[in-house]
Amino acid sequence: MVEAARRRVRSLWPGSLVLLFLVAGVTLTRGPYLQSVTGTSAILVWRTAAPGSSRVDYGVGGYTTSIDLPGPATEHVVTLADLITGTEVLYRVSTDGVELANGSFRTAAAPDQPFTFTVVGDSGTGSRDQYAVADRMVALDPQLVLHTGDVVYPDGQASGYDPFFFQPYQALAKRAPIFPVLGNHDYNSQRGQPYLDAFYLPQNNPAHTERYYSFDWGNAHFTALDFNTGPDAKQLEWLKNDLAATDKPWKFVFYHQAIYSSGPHGHEDWVTAKRALLAPIFEQAKVDVVFNGHDHDYERTQPINGVLYIVSGGGGGPLYQVNPQPFSAYAETTYHTVFATLDGCTLTLQAIKPDGTVFDATTLEKTCAIPTPEPTATPAAIITLDGPCFLPVIWKKA
Repeated sequence: MVEAARRRVRSLWPGSLVLLFLVAGVTLTRGPYLQSVTGTSAILVWRTAAPGSSRVDYGVGGYTTSIDLPGPATEHVVTLADLITGTEVLYRVSTDGVELANGSFRTAAAPDQPFTFTVVGDSGTGSRDQYAVADRMVALDPQLVLHTGDVVYPDGQASGYDPFFFQPYQALAKRAPIFPVLGNHDYNSQRGQPYLDAFYLPQNNPAHTERYYSFDWGNAHFTALDFNTGPDAKQLEWLKNDLAATDKPWKFVFYHQAIYSSGPHGHEDWVTAKRALLAPIFEQAKVDVVFNGHDHDYERTQPINGVLYIVSGGGGGPLYQVNPQPFSAYAETTYHTVFATLDGCTLTLQAIKPDGTVFDATTLEKTCAIPTPEPTATPAAIITLDGPCFLPVIWKKA
């Protein structure tokens, strides 16, 4: 069954200058962009200057299915259901009979399938450096993206989302879903309401809010948090339960303010108290990697009681100087993205500059049961997975 989701009536970018695309009289003003992609569903969103109908044609290998919503709407939100896990889906979006854009995306991988993702943060300035990092991510072609917060500077204002997020990430967001978290700057406008208006994120916590959430992809579990007003008891309880409930062998957590950082924010008074509260939870749940932003630099710690902490805050905002601490394995003041490849029991992490230079990398291995591939439903040739396994060659710090 195909479902459609449409939420919130919103004004069109008040007080902002926008880039308009004119196609046969229909004006596309945002998107299309992907949201909340799973193994069997995805949300497609786009905006038009004037109200109109919404249509998505999509399928594997061709446009075999269509969804028509008569509207009229300026915020077009269409949910695709009954998709096939781990496949590439073609799509095209139309309003009032005019095709506005087309593209493709990958549904979430099955537990036995490898996948890639990128991490970026502290980006929302519309700077040349933000565009350069965005271009590098497009070239890497990840299946999903984690954003560690401060999506829009200086205050998370609604008028900043087009010039500082949707335009720099236009090519990226139409190909891969971006899963963001709230940064402290995003909170400055109505406690992040413009952020909540822009994104369509999972609401799988007791509060049914998009401020924190979790999702699965392949053999990994991702948990997104919001600690901008301090870790509240309800969110902490949900965090413990969420990490305990997953059966995925890999666990990743991402949120904005790092509890281990050699940047200027890492020396602030709140860090020690928040570290004492959060680190034991991550350690007890055997979280593999915690991704943060807040400091505008890159840092990879030594494993701390089994947990690796990575600061990825070099997405486009002004850079900060780092002063490496004893827990640091590598730190550098530079624009970058983190590129992750997860293949069974092996995780490869590479920190990559906009020009493609890999300046830090590490590989994590764990003992885990590799899921048995599900048998194919058709009498096609069977591809076995018991041959040699390719492991990318990476640079390691001496």
